[in-house]
Amino acid sequence: MPLLSARETAYQTIRSRIITMELKPGDPLNDRELAEELGISRTPMREALLMLNLARMVDIKPQSGTHVAPINLKLMEMEQFARYTLEKEILNRLRGHVTPRQEEEYRNIETYRVLEADMSQPDRTARMLELDNAFHRKSFELCGMEAHYDHMLASLQHVERIRKFSLQTNENKAVCAAHTRILDAMVQNDTQELSRALESHLSRYKQTVEEVQRLHPDYFTDGLEP
Repeated sequence: MPLLSARETAYQTIRSRIITMELKPGDPLNDRELAEELGISRTPMREALLMLNLARMVDIKPQSGTHVAPINLKLMEMEQFARYTLEKEILNRLRGHVTPRQEEEYRNIETYRVLEADMSQPDRTARMLELDNAFHRKSFELCGMEAHYDHMLASLQHVERIRKFSLQTNENKAVCAAHTRILDAMVQNDTQELSRALESHLSRYKQTVEEVQRLHPDYFTDGLEP
């Protein structure tokens, strides 16, 4: 795997901190301090912040400086629709063709259920995110299209930010059951149920948005203006 440039390293690092809510909407971003922290010069850090600005994850304003941008609800909807459309196509390619061995591989991913039930598990949040991604990536792998999933995941900005909050709500307790419903529909070759199960699962973020908006209304915006 090729080494990342300083700009790409800075971009991925700051993006990850924003997505995991280590850096929250409105938090100031100082390019000099961030560059020193990562051991790089200010130029690649500034370039990384410009890239994040284009992704609507950072706001750069001459008079007020650089800050973490609010979660954009309109962009979130667009991202989630694109994800649903692509993932539905991939799942339908597998529908009715999942072998017993592949089904077993899917079921093994469901160690997620242990994490759902036990809040004391170490690194619980990170492990839950990893297992959730592994479940959804599996269908792409079986179609030989895992690179498509990786590209899609890297392009999701605002939806990914709300996933951190979802792990702190009751919504995360239904993830494993939703995964099982999707898999059962694939195995049973049920087109309509597969579509319903996937749509229900991928729209669950709306519940989290409502909960977070009540607590942190300033974390969100609903406009597409630059």
